[in-house]
This record gives sequence, C-alpha cells and structure tokens, in this order.
Amino acid sequence: MASSYPRTGLSRKIVGYHLLFSLLAVSWLAVALVLAAHAILADRQAKHVLSRLGRAAAETEVHFLRHGAEGLGALLSEFSKSAPAGQWAIVGLDGKHLAHTDARQIGKPAEEPIGQRSHWGDAACIRYADSLGRTWQEYRVALRTKDRPLGDLRVSLQEPALLGTALAAARFIPLAVAVPLGLVVLGSIIVARLSRPVAVLETRLRDVARQPMGAPCNCRPLPARDAVSLGWNRVVDELERARRGAAQGDVAELLTMAEQQRRQSQFEQILQRLSDGIAVTDAEGRIAFANRAVAALLGAESELDALTGIQFDQRLREVADCSDDCDLLAAAARQRSAVGEVVQRGGDTERTLRVARLPLGPDASQGHVWTLRDVTQQKLVDQTRDHFIDTATHELRTPLANIKAYAETLASAECIDIELQKEFCNIINSEVTRLARFIDDLLSISSMEAGALSIERQPVETQRLFSEVLSKVEPLMQQKQIDFQVELPPKMPELNLDKDKIVAVVVNVLGNAAKYTPPGGRVSLHVKVEDGRLRASIEDTGFGIAPDDLHKVFDKFFRSDDPRVQAEVGTGLGLSLAREIVRMHGGEISVESELNKGSAFHVLLPLT
Repeated sequence: MASSYPRTGLSRKIVGYHLLFSLLAVSWLAVALVLAAHAILADRQAKHVLSRLGRAAAETEVHFLRHGAEGLGALLSEFSKSAPAGQWAIVGLDGKHLAHTDARQIGKPAEEPIGQRSHWGDAACIRYADSLGRTWQEYRVALRTKDRPLGDLRVSLQEPALLGTALAAARFIPLAVAVPLGLVVLGSIIVARLSRPVAVLETRLRDVARQPMGAPCNCRPLPARDAVSLGWNRVVDELERARRGAAQGDVAELLTMAEQQRRQSQFEQILQRLSDGIAVTDAEGRIAFANRAVAALLGAESELDALTGIQFDQRLREVADCSDDCDLLAAAARQRSAVGEVVQRGGDTERTLRVARLPLGPDASQGHVWTLRDVTQQKLVDQTRDHFIDTATHELRTPLANIKAYAETLASAECIDIELQKEFCNIINSEVTRLARFIDDLLSISSMEAGALSIERQPVETQRLFSEVLSKVEPLMQQKQIDFQVELPPKMPELNLDKDKIVAVVVNVLGNAAKYTPPGGRVSLHVKVEDGRLRASIEDTGFGIAPDDLHKVFDKFFRSDDPRVQAEVGTGLGLSLAREIVRMHGGEISVESELNKGSAFHVLLPLT
C-alpha cells in the first residue's frame, strides 16, 4: 500500500521551522534597532534644542539690556556652536531679521513657515517641509525686557532622515546580527541532535501505519540508547504481553482501563499546576480533592493530604472573615451557584480571596466545585485608580473653577480698579501655573513608569545650586511666617548631576515642610559632606507622619488621611518623583517622623 505521508522527517521539519522563525526574529530585530535609533536621535535633538533655546533667550535679553542690538551676530555665532546644523535668527517686532547666522538674511523679512505647531512651555515649534522636500523644525521663544517685547529668538534644524539613520547604522548591523545568527545555527544543530531519537521513532510509526488494516501490529524494538527508545521498547513489550494474554482476558477492556487511568492522572497533574485554587467537596461538604493552590490559599501548603476529608466551609472560616449568612456558606443557598469575596488576615498582611461555588448536579447531590483566586493586587490597582481619579478631578476642578470665576468677573464687570484687575490676573496666572505643574508631574510619572525619564549630568557648583533653592522657597517661608534656618558648609565640592532635577527635589521637600508646618513653626536645611556623600537634611516642626503611613509616603498619589494634610493642596506625586530622581543619581532619600512633632527628610548624593 502506497504511503501518503510526506518524506520530510520530523527532525528536519523542526530544524527548518526553527531556522525560519529565528531568521525572521533576527531580521525584525535589525529593523527595530534602526527605528529605535532614529526615534532616539530625533528625541535627543529636540530636547537639546529646547534646553539650549531657553538659556539662549535669557542671554539674548541680558545682551539687549546691556548693549542693545549691537553685537547680536556674534552672540548668534556662539549659540550656533551648540547646534552646528541649525540656523539661528533674531526677528524684530516688524518681522525683519535683526540678526542671522546667514549674514545675507539680516534686514530681510522673516518667512512664516506653514506646518504643524506645538508648544513646550514658553517655546513653540513649527514642523514644515521646504521646497526640496526636506523636513525642518523651527523652535522659537519670545524675547522681552522689562515687560517690553523685543521679538523672537528662532532656531531651525533639519530633521534626521530615516534613510540616513539606516545608512549610519548599517555598519553596526552585521556585528549585531552575526552573533544571533551564530546562535541560531548552533541551536539548529542542538535541536537536530535532540530530535534524532524522535525521528527514529517516527520512522517506526510510519512502518506501522503502512501495514494493512486489521493485520496484527508488528512493532520492532529499538536499540536502548535513550529514554525515548526505552519507552518505545516498553510499549512493544506491553503489546506482546497483551497479545499473549488475549486468550485469558479481554485486551480491549484492559486497554480502556489503562487509558482511563492515564487520563485521570493527566487531568490531576493539570489541576495541580493551575494558579487558581480548585477543590471538590462531596454532598456533606467534605473535601474530596484539592490542588496545591487551594492548600496555599488556605494555609496548608505543606500538608495537602491533610485537607482531604475536612469540612471546606469550616476551614474557610478559620482562615478568612466570612459570616454564616453569606451566600457562599448559607445552607439554604447550596443548590445554586454563588460568588463572593472574603478577607484573609495573617500577621501584618491582608489578602482578598474571590471564592466561587458551582453545584454538581441539579440539586447539588453530588457535591460542589470550589474555585479560589487571590485578587489582592487587583483590589490595590482598583483603589489606586480610584484615588488617582479623585485626586486628578480635585486638582483640575478647583483651579479651573477659580480661573472661570475671575475670568467671568473681568469680562462682565464694566469698571474694575486697575489694581484689582492685576490681582485677578495674578490669581488666574497662579492657578494656570498650578495646573501646568500638575500636568508636568503626571508627565514625569508617566515617563518614569515607561523608563523614559532621563537625567543630563553636568558639572554643577553646589553653592549656586542651593542658592537657587533658597531663592525659590524663602518667599513661601516668609508668607507662612516660618522660622527658616539654613546651615551650609563654607566650601562645598563640585558635583556632576542634573541641576534642574536636583533643585526640583530639594524645593519639593522644602515646600512640603513649609506646607505641613503651621505658621510660626520652624523649618531647617542642613547640608554637609560626609563619607564621600553630600547630605541634605530637611527638618520641620509640622504635623508629622503616622507610623502606619511612614512606609507609604513615597508611593504615587499617596496622601495621609489626616484632616490637616487633606486641607492642603497636593497631588501625592512629588515625593515619588523625587525618590526616582535621587535613585537615578545613585543616591538615597529617607524619612524620619513622629506624629504631631515633625518630620526629617534626608537626601544623600554621591560626590563621584
């Protein structure tokens, strides 16, 4: 009888598929590397330009105050050194170039490109295409001195082309692909060797398949070289025994019993490996079967056999808080399905278990099937989400309501004193700043969770860093009449860090100290160098933190339930972001506190 099986052996198929999918994976990896490099290059260029543009605008405004419009060309030449591929320009209020890195453009009207616009704080960006099909990004920021507008500072950069990135990365791709390809080939050789016994067994099974239907199954043993050949030989021996004992018993019945036992053992192994707890009880509620997950959830992981025969509902009451009148354990509800949640407490931990009961048979005469699942993490996620929604709603609604109220007053009132108008505008500006700070915190937390939060290290004079910190927090201290004490060493070493982010960390901690300290209290900042680290300690005489809340102060969106804390405006994001920034610098941040006596935060940064 001709065979309809393909000639390609099992081992060749496995090796072929292994090579095919491995090559596809390596090719996809190469393409992904090029795309990732292109995205990172464009993002770094944008961040570098935005960082340089803000400092350049400040230098330009200072230049206008000191020298007027003279020497602007030299100033732009200095700016262009930080972005060699860019074009810098200063455009006056009349729309003409006051200065340009291309001297031919000075005095000519500045063209207004048409394209997609976006904003980052005070800076704006226009993305457009020129007549040659090249894509440009023009960044601009307004110039102002003594509340008098001067014009715009602009810088135009050509976006890196994807083809250029691919060509630049082409010389590295062979090196990045060679090692994976070598591993693929090595894996193919190993797979071929490992699948060789299976291929031999496949050949024997094909020989059996070619035999005529109804003819005795003639199976030949294999040389005993590995576990596969030994297993095949055992099957052959069993068939021979069954054939010899056919006259004494029913071979079909023996095979059926063996198959049932095999399936039962297989199903039991599957149930034992499930992450959800599965238990079966008889009509009296005694446990007839329980997998390892049930034993772990009911506190009997090391004594699985001890659960068999005990009352399931009694054991559940011992380890969890559940009343007798709940549907899960009520005697009157045993004939129907039920689902509920119980709280399991043990020591300092608390877990939530979701328990489901399904009757076997229409009247539960055969017992029940129980499933248990630990949903503690899901509950925590739901609580965090609800807390975030409440916090975000409050932080957005309050300033928006104030902005709307003062804006309507300004728009509807026919005559308002000029000082009152300024006060209203200042309030609106303050609320907008509050909204912007909240959005910035959310974006920073999102970047932190996505792993995209980065720091730009550079040498920083520590004395200037803390001077900037003090200039930002002293008005708040004076406003609340807080005794602000500062102790700085006479000489501090230069540090290599991201100054803006470290300033934000210290200002955030000092701001919290002032916010949660009553008027007339004391806040102190002590800075010293010890054990190769810079230590900044912020101490206050404020509300303090309860012992139960002390380990949660650095969690996202956490705010104490203390009414005094809730009365203050806050999002619960500052300390979480501060801890991540300090960690990225290789440092540590810790807290000590006593309720109603004050708190002490310690920020430690390595000197090298």
